[in-house]
Amino acid sequence: MKRKNYWFLFAILLLSLTSLSQGQNLTSDSSRGEERKTSVWNPQPASPEDTEPKPIRVVTHVNESDFNTLLELNKAFVSETGIQVELKNMPDADAYRQLTAALKVGEGPDIMLVNSPWIHPLALGGYILPAESYQSSTTGSDVISPISQMLEWNGYQWGVPLDMDPYVLVWRRQAALPGSGEALPGDKEWKEFAAKLESRKDKQTIALPAGDAYAFAAFMGAFGTENPVNPSDEAMEAIMKLRPSIRFIPNGDMPKAWSSLSEGGLALMSVPYSAASQANVDRMGFRVPERLYAANPFLLRGRSFAVSSQIEDPGKAAGWIAYMTSDTSLNLWTDSTGYLPVRKKEYAQDGFPPAKPPLSLDRLLQPSEGGALDRSLQSKWNDFAAAAKLFLSGKSTDAQYREAMGGRPNEKASE
Repeated sequence: MKRKNYWFLFAILLLSLTSLSQGQNLTSDSSRGEERKTSVWNPQPASPEDTEPKPIRVVTHVNESDFNTLLELNKAFVSETGIQVELKNMPDADAYRQLTAALKVGEGPDIMLVNSPWIHPLALGGYILPAESYQSSTTGSDVISPISQMLEWNGYQWGVPLDMDPYVLVWRRQAALPGSGEALPGDKEWKEFAAKLESRKDKQTIALPAGDAYAFAAFMGAFGTENPVNPSDEAMEAIMKLRPSIRFIPNGDMPKAWSSLSEGGLALMSVPYSAASQANVDRMGFRVPERLYAANPFLLRGRSFAVSSQIEDPGKAAGWIAYMTSDTSLNLWTDSTGYLPVRKKEYAQDGFPPAKPPLSLDRLLQPSEGGALDRSLQSKWNDFAAAAKLFLSGKSTDAQYREAMGGRPNEKASE
């Protein structure tokens, strides 16, 4: 009887040992499962392909010709450094919306080349880094102050400026100034030319691109309107005298307008400097409303580089931007595009044949040096575009123009 009990106890012990062994095996399998799960969420480099550096992604907002120039400069950068860079252009009118939409979801580029006025809202949105964070030194002290002011916010500079392309007033001068050798007329010659325009009431001799608010602003600025939102009475009277001479030119007819200017049919045109610099017109005179641009630097139509706040390697971005803004690259960029440089030193040299650049830095810097920007025109840009076209075409009065810009119909502007 006792022997049967021993065998019974032995069987129970054997079953217990078997169950314990199976439980240990389950624990081990579970542990290996957790290891596999961890390896899925934290992948480790398994091949050289996984460790290759990612290319720098650059998005630009330029025209096709400018983009081709950037591609050539980038090709030289890649060849010299071995760093790969992918360039993508967004020429669309809604490029700002596309860009910010991509940045919001973390799919934006590493570097952006965009209109300089975009830098401020991009900084406010937290989309870009201050330039000081990826550059040991910035070119801020050498940049024309209205441009640098556009890039500053909260004590930092948020972009690296590349160029500008302001609208200028051009006309065909009958002869060079005797003995001066200067390419540009002075204030006296401009006043004499303006007086002749007022006396020519027989035909429309002033050409403005139809619907181009930048052209409207440059024209008004050249004739004394430093603040188109609240112009002086004197400036408005001067412009009203010239309204019968204004002709609006459709975009497709601009080549004909250049021919007419060259032949003497047109007396004056408002065009981007890049277009004027590449036009084949002998003895061309320029008039730049520098004080208008100093108060409203967005009218200078500049482009700047910015670095995304989501970038993994700001150092590489800094190297690419430094290459694109080097003296050699900037010279090639200026020669190819016709855009004006933004560094003061370029205007201290004889870099503009035959004698000097087409604008006066003294007048451009004087009103805004150390002062706050007036963003009233920029904030009312669409209103200005519509009101200026009606006013310049003679379809509205000066009082109606003032009212459209937010003033009272009988408001008298201060000098």
